[in-house]
Formats: sequence, structure tokens, C-alpha cells
Amino acid sequence: MALLLIVALAALAYWIYKWATKDHDEFIKRGLPFEKPMPLLGNNAAIVMNKASFQKLLEAFYRRNRQHKLVGFFNFRTPMIQVNDPEIIKKICVKDFEHFPNHQLLFKTTERLLTDMLSIMKDQRWKHMRNTLTPAFTAAKMRSMFGLMNESFAECMQHLHEKAQGAVRPGEGFELELKEVCNRLSNDLIATTAFGLKVSSYKTPNNEFYQIGQSIAFFRGRQLYKFMLSTTIPWLFKLLGFQVFDKDKTDFFIRLVVDAMKQREQQNIVRPDMIQLLLEAKKESTENWTDDEIVAQCFIFFFAAFENNASFICTTAFELLNNPDIQAKLYEEVKQTHDSLKGEQLSYDTVMKMKYMDMVVSESLRKWTLAAATDRVCSKDYTLRDDDGNVQFEFKAGDLINIPIAGLHWDDRYFPEPLKFKPERFSDEEKDNMVPYTYLPFGTGPRNCIGNRYALMQAKAMLYNLLLQYRIERSPKTVKDLMSDSRGFQLTPRSGYWVHLVPRS
Repeated sequence: MALLLIVALAALAYWIYKWATKDHDEFIKRGLPFEKPMPLLGNNAAIVMNKASFQKLLEAFYRRNRQHKLVGFFNFRTPMIQVNDPEIIKKICVKDFEHFPNHQLLFKTTERLLTDMLSIMKDQRWKHMRNTLTPAFTAAKMRSMFGLMNESFAECMQHLHEKAQGAVRPGEGFELELKEVCNRLSNDLIATTAFGLKVSSYKTPNNEFYQIGQSIAFFRGRQLYKFMLSTTIPWLFKLLGFQVFDKDKTDFFIRLVVDAMKQREQQNIVRPDMIQLLLEAKKESTENWTDDEIVAQCFIFFFAAFENNASFICTTAFELLNNPDIQAKLYEEVKQTHDSLKGEQLSYDTVMKMKYMDMVVSESLRKWTLAAATDRVCSKDYTLRDDDGNVQFEFKAGDLINIPIAGLHWDDRYFPEPLKFKPERFSDEEKDNMVPYTYLPFGTGPRNCIGNRYALMQAKAMLYNLLLQYRIERSPKTVKDLMSDSRGFQLTPRSGYWVHLVPRS
């Protein structure tokens, strides 16, 4: 009996191993270079073992393989063709987009809302929703939405003022974990600009909106492992009865948005926020979008912006404290802008006209990109040819494409001294010399990030308010190496983004 059990276990182990490695010869058959993957984990072992962030892993993989225009990469069990060459990226994302129109299916589940999100939608359905949403993200719409943001910025600065007043020596400043502050700001901004809610996460730290935001961010903790399981072993994920997002959380958002839409239509309420823009877009569209399809766009806006926009502010602040000369120059622009307002509130146009601010945040996105990679799926066979018409590679329908944004941004062939923070790379004189399709903070082509204006608006306005009142300095708890100290799919140090803020006299 014991022998039978041993044989059965050995057979099961062998079956699991063969299943976990069944595609490991994919790139041998297709003549592409690749690095040997681990069973089940692929080339992502360092992330799962909590040894590196996805940015660090992907940048290092790119650096080791950048001599190859195409290289095989195993995203867990899934083979992906990584494109390292800017010209090929242009062909895939722009010139021959009809062959690569979709993203890979991140969520292999039929949960409510998930398949209705813009980033998950495919082909014509995606195109129709994108056309429906595009008017909601124009500069004009951001301009009207910006007025809603100023109150949240004021509450954030009041929170920091109270921290300063409570310091042992108020004039000398205070220590602060900036990510937590920025997450709360991001939460309040999304609540007011997307959902029409007044939420103050500084006065009521445990408000329901903030707690749900923390729980659905799938970049960390239990949510991260559920996401990875749904991606790598979807049948087991389903068998165990798991869901990527808890039903009560998605139900909360559905009730919130649907009730708000009904109330506004019944009472003729107009407010310059996301719900209003989606209501208008729904009415003007020839598509009969369902309530779930509309709610899904608010949902993705929440969990995409909640974590990313906060990280964007923190990585920029990290560079400013490490480069006091750049911080001083940016403060001068902030001060001049403030003086020119003559007591009026900050506006969208004023923020977007700040040239040095734009250079600083552009360089921050270059060095600390929010998305380490983007992807595409080949929808129909495609022959890649060089300028002389010679065949370089045959893509097949179903091939997954990986575009290593973090690797390109740290490539010294495109950005000399890539580890140095140099806003001047994005001056009017220098940015025209940039190699096209090497700077991709929001992706590129028709599938680029639709919320890029919102992210830039939030980060610039917060940095304006922060620098106007405080000098950002290093704290004893500030990490020395952000890349090495971060883990998982977000550039967040394990100890947090600690800073020392000194009030300006």
C-alpha cells in the first residue's frame, strides 16, 4: 500500500512538473534567445520570492538581453515575446496596430465588472468604448474637473500644517511617511472627481471609501497572490471559489455609481466629475452601454489611479530630496507662479504652463515609470520585415508581446547616465533629440493610457502645493536605493517613503 502511495505521488509530481514546464521549449522551436525559466514561476521568481520589484527584475532582464531585438520572456507559465527595439515597438503599437489591437487577458475570471473594463475590452467593443470615453479626458474636461481638486489639496496641506505645529521644534520640521499621505489624497481626489463624493481621509481615516481602495489594490498582500493565482492557475482559482475582487466591494461601487446616475437624472444635477462625463458620453453614444459597463470604467479608474498616482508623487519627491539644486530651481518656478496668481486659486492652465515642473515630472516618469511594461496580443499572423524586406520573425495569432518600458527608460543608449536625475532631458532643446518609442510612461499608440492627463494634473498640483510650503529633505528613515528596496509590482520601499518636511519661512 505504501509503495502504491509513493508511486502515485511520484506520478502526480511528474504530471505537475510536465504541466508547469510544457511551454518551456516554445522559443527553442521558434529560434528566439531566452533565459531558462523556473517551473511555474518562469522568469518572475524574484518577485514571488519577495527579492525584487517587477521594475528591477524587468530592467535587469532587458539589460542582459538588449542586444536582441526580440527575446523570449516567461511571465510565470506564459511565454511572451519581448520587443527591445524601438522601431519594432512602433510597428506593433502604431503602424501595424490592426495586428496587435488588444491587451492580454489579465483576469481569467467572469466576475462582474472585470470584463467590462476598458483595458480588458477587445477589438470593436474596446474601440467603441474608447471613442465614448475620449471626450471625458480632454484638456477642457480636466480644466473643469480641476476646481474640484483644490479643496482636497487644501485639506491635505492643512493635515501637514497640523503635523508641523505638533512637532517638537515646529520651525525645524517633522518626519513623515509620504506614501500614506498621498494615498489618502489620491482617495479623496478620486472620490470627488470620479464619484461625486465628499470624503476627507485625514479627518476620518477609516472611511469606507479609503478602506475599499486599500483592499482592491492588487499590487500587494493577499490581493496580489489572488491575482497571481488567477493568472497562472485559473482552474484552481475557480475551483477554490476565489474572486479577484470581493463581491461586496464591487457591489459597493455598483450601488454608488448607479444611485448617483439615477439621482442626477431625476433631479437634473450637474457636476463636473467622472460620473457626469460618463452620463453625457452614454447619452451621446450610439452604443447602448449598460450600467455595469459604465460602472466598470469608474472602477478601473479607481484602482488604477489610487496607487499609481500616489506613487508618482512619492518617487518625484524622493528625487527632489536627493537633488536639492533641482528642488530649489523648481521652488523658484512654484513661487513665481504663486505670486502671479495674486491670491486666486490654482487652475489647470496655470499648472500645465509650468515648464520646469513638466521637465521634473517627465524625468521622474522616465526614471521611475509607473508601469514597468505594457503588452499586446497578436490577433492575426504577422510577418516582421526589416527595411530591406527581409523576414525577421513570424508572429502567430495568439502570441503575447511584452514591451519593457523600465528597460528602455534605463538604457544608456537612449538616455545617457540613466541613473542620474536630469530634468533637462525634457527641455525644449533636448526632447526633440529623443529616440522615438523609447520614452513610454503611459504606453503608446491607440492603446495608450487614457488617464494620463489626470495623473499629470494631480501630481503637478500636489507638488506645487507641497513645495510652496515645505522644503523636502532626507529623513534618517529615507531609503538610499529605491530600486533595491522595493518589492512586488509597485515601486514602494518596504519601510515606506519617509521624508523630512521643513516649513518655509
